[in-house]
Amino acid sequence: MNLKIIEVLVLLIAGVLFVTWQLRDLRRAKEITRLKREAEKHSAMQSSAHSDEASSVTSQKSDRQ
Repeated sequence: MNLKIIEVLVLLIAGVLFVTWQLRDLRRAKEITRLKREAEKHSAMQSSAHSDEASSVTSQKSDRQ
């Protein structure tokens, strides 16, 4: 009887630890994804700002001629 109680407790503890580990891993993956998306948005905003500057410089040059 005592052995069954010990087995159940070990399985419960292992289950709790597994769920905790998986939730922590999920949170870490979400954070990494969020950081990647922010970096992509930032680089997209920078590249669009650079292309806007280049087009305005080009149009100013053509206006002068």
